[in-house]
Amino acid sequence: MSQAGGDEEGREGLFAALKNLVATLIAIGKTRAELLVTELEEEKFRLMSLWAKAIGAAFLLALGVVMLVCCVALAFWEQRVVVFGIFAVLFGSGGFFLVASLKRQASQPSKMFKASLAELEADMAQLRRHRKPPE
Repeated sequence: MSQAGGDEEGREGLFAALKNLVATLIAIGKTRAELLVTELEEEKFRLMSLWAKAIGAAFLLALGVVMLVCCVALAFWEQRVVVFGIFAVLFGSGGFFLVASLKRQASQPSKMFKASLAELEADMAQLRRHRKPPE
């Protein structure tokens, strides 16, 4: 009779240990997910700041270039058509170069989370090596 009671206590202990293990795994997963979300939010704010500064810089540089073209055209007023033509060719070729560069860069695959995925693959490979084959 006492053995049946001990057997039930062993099962309850095993079930409690299994429950604790699952709870621990869920807590670890939750912590990792929260960390990932926090890192993504920080990266989003950093990228938004970079974009805002880049747009402001591009606007100010474009305004400066327009002013420079106007100054050169005023300096060489008799050849103003040639000056505007030369600058139009320069700006057009620069724009085409940037479009080609954007197309080339957009066609390449993203490297986001590549290091994390590689680490997970390494962890899985290590777990597979240490797993004992069934007998």
